[in-house]
Amino acid sequence: MADKIINQSLVTPDSSDRIPSPTSSGVKTLTASGLLLGFSLGGLIIEIVVHLLLQWSYILSNIFPMNTLAGLQVNIFSDGMFDLTMWLIAVAGLGLLWWSIKQGAHLAMSTRAFIGWNIVGWGGLALFDSIVFHTLLRLHQLRQVSNFLVYEIAYFFIGLLLVIAGLLIAGSKPTELEVR
Repeated sequence: MADKIINQSLVTPDSSDRIPSPTSSGVKTLTASGLLLGFSLGGLIIEIVVHLLLQWSYILSNIFPMNTLAGLQVNIFSDGMFDLTMWLIAVAGLGLLWWSIKQGAHLAMSTRAFIGWNIVGWGGLALFDSIVFHTLLRLHQLRQVSNFLVYEIAYFFIGLLLVIAGLLIAGSKPTELEVR
């Protein structure tokens, strides 16, 4: 009798073991996950390369000077708060990714599309940073030099190109070799 129950449970999967079918809300959540992950990882890459490694600027370097100890302390603290915010956005993106996978959305979106949405998010971060932090709020420039406008324009167009490339990648059809 026990053998029949064990064999029957192996043949008939429990409803929790079934792969869910994708839902439109799950696909939207997966897209949002890609955007958030791209936004946050793009922010962390900019922070690590431009602010920490190259030391061109900090989040508040137009307000607090970079060449005084007090100014440097405020700038490093503000960069740390930015890093924390990007990390929290990444955690939210991972949470949405997990939830959308549980909904079966990964079955309806190709890897290429998910990577495309990550690239759109990264470009969105660059555009947001360029427009809001650099232009409207004037918190900092990409580089604290006399010809800073060259860097600002290049940064804006890099963000724009990332968004366009990401949209093209996300909207392209997967190849036969691509694994979903």
